[in-house]
Amino acid sequence: MDWERIRDRGPGRFFGVVIGVTLVMTASLVGIVALVTGETTGIGVRLPYYVLVTAIAFVTGLWKLDDDSVDGVTVLIATTGLAIATGGLVSLAVEGIRFGITDPDDIAAPDLLAYFLAAGLLCTGLGMWGLRHWREFTTYEHVAADEESG
Repeated sequence: MDWERIRDRGPGRFFGVVIGVTLVMTASLVGIVALVTGETTGIGVRLPYYVLVTAIAFVTGLWKLDDDSVDGVTVLIATTGLAIATGGLVSLAVEGIRFGITDPDDIAAPDLLAYFLAAGLLCTGLGMWGLRHWREFTTYEHVAADEESG
């Protein structure tokens, strides 16, 4: 991801991305609460769509990340992780939104919502950092150097 290009287009766009991703992350955290408390009724009906989103993310990731400067295994590892993360994030976000609509009293407490937003913002920062440094986690040279030094 070219962060300099995003920043050059204006801080409004950058903060828009941060706010959007934070809202999705917050909905995903609420989705985890819905899953843990058993409030995800009818998830079997929505599961094929979640799998479809995961497959679309996989194909899009392969298309965007594959270039001649990176070996295929590295791209495949990164794309698989991206697809699983995207499918899981979308699934949890949808379930979180459904939970918020059906049981708003369970998450509407101001302090609880602030905690969810704070956690979502932290996850956003970590996710953006991870996207910027994804190649460091998937290259063999980095892993081999760590094994030799240890």
